[in-house]
Amino acid sequence: MSDVTDVVREHMAAEDRQDVDTILATFSENCWYRVPGLGLEMHGKHEIRRWYEETFAAIPDFRNADERYWIAGDQVFFEARIEGTHRGEWQGWAPTGRSFSTGIMCRIPIVADGLMEAEIVYLDAADLFTQLGLLPPRGGRQERVLQAVHRLRMKAKR
Repeated sequence: MSDVTDVVREHMAAEDRQDVDTILATFSENCWYRVPGLGLEMHGKHEIRRWYEETFAAIPDFRNADERYWIAGDQVFFEARIEGTHRGEWQGWAPTGRSFSTGIMCRIPIVADGLMEAEIVYLDAADLFTQLGLLPPRGGRQERVLQAVHRLRMKAKR
């Protein structure tokens, strides 16, 4: 590959095609994948394969949009929006049928063989879950009720 971003670009294009074999081919043998905002960490291609297969089954129109890349030493940073529609069970959540578009930032260490050692995906889980209808909209009636319940719980603790 002529540029360290090439493997990441190939990886992201494979995500858009939902080509799990090509996605996995962009990772080194001792790879890992983390999404801190969802409390997820996977090690090895087997666990990463399962993550992608479950995600694509639940979000069959998953895609990256508005992609940007930066190189910093042996790492690539990737900014985009992930988009799709929640059509199947995902991370224990029943399908909502709702679409989402939320920003992500990824840190991707590249190892000596030119492959991805890891993908660490940072996202605003509250924004994602609000769009999916799993959290109430900001400023809405449901949020105000939750805030009131929270205030009562805090008063009761005192």
